[in-house]
Amino acid sequence: MPQAIGPIPLPRAGERTTGTFTFAGDPGLAKYEWPYIAMAGHIAGPTVLITAGIHAAEYTGIEAAIRLGRTITPGAIRGTILIIPLLNRPGFYERSIYVNPEDGDNLNRLFPGKPDGTWGERFAHRLLTEVIVKCDHAIDLHAGDLVEDLVPFVIYRETGNGELDEKITRMANAYGAEWAVRSAPTGERPGQLFAVAAQSGVAAMLAESGGRGLLIEEDIIRHVRGVTNILKAIGVLSGDAAGAPPTVVKSFDWVRSPVQGMFHCSVRVGQKVSARQTLGEITDLVGEPIAAITASVGGVVLFTVTSPAIKKDGLLLAIGAL
Repeated sequence: MPQAIGPIPLPRAGERTTGTFTFAGDPGLAKYEWPYIAMAGHIAGPTVLITAGIHAAEYTGIEAAIRLGRTITPGAIRGTILIIPLLNRPGFYERSIYVNPEDGDNLNRLFPGKPDGTWGERFAHRLLTEVIVKCDHAIDLHAGDLVEDLVPFVIYRETGNGELDEKITRMANAYGAEWAVRSAPTGERPGQLFAVAAQSGVAAMLAESGGRGLLIEEDIIRHVRGVTNILKAIGVLSGDAAGAPPTVVKSFDWVRSPVQGMFHCSVRVGQKVSARQTLGEITDLVGEPIAAITASVGGVVLFTVTSPAIKKDGLLLAIGAL
């Protein structure tokens, strides 16, 4: 059994350790410390990485990761579990929405990163090369951001490697969400942690639960239960993995505003919509309608932006096509 995963020391068999780590040799990164929880079983098995907080105000995932680290019994696991509950360390106390305050970029669009790039690119490179690729499985926990509401769903990418894709699909099915996305959002740039991890040979997926900056117990429990089911499905914990496979949507369509203004949304998360259905309207700051927002595809509303203040090309909502 390895003594460490990158800069993170591992405990002895049957034990749990907690602490912080940093990325030495890079002053910009090394001024921060990241929390971690590590557990090692008595029996050899897979190494599982659980991450959260790559978007610093997605609190449900952060709390669920902490809770998993405090409630899983090390002696009951087969293999090793490493939990990093907060990846966007610079943004947490700033209540940063979407981006990392060090460079104003979205950390979940920067993988595989660059060793000599921006702060976020260097962080992504070090995390990927020193931690992520040393693991067999990776589960990245998300929620709607501070200004987002969503219906729970999972996201994964197929790699073309049949054995790896079977592992990833088994994980996504075990989480127990009603909906699953296996294609990239329309018009979005690449570089998400779970997708690049999968391309690097790690069985990786993303799960969404909760949002709006709220710690709602049922949303936290959904993540905890979902991850526990995944750990059972891959043999790290004993027991049967409950949960029916999700409905996989045909595409993940992100709807953006053609103008700046006030967004008046007329649909809710989880609602089924048809192509060309009105989803809401944008008004100017004296209340005049300036743009009608319609659905380009029929499907289910997977998330909405809850803030009415919208910039031109600002994100409004997303539809999973059916």
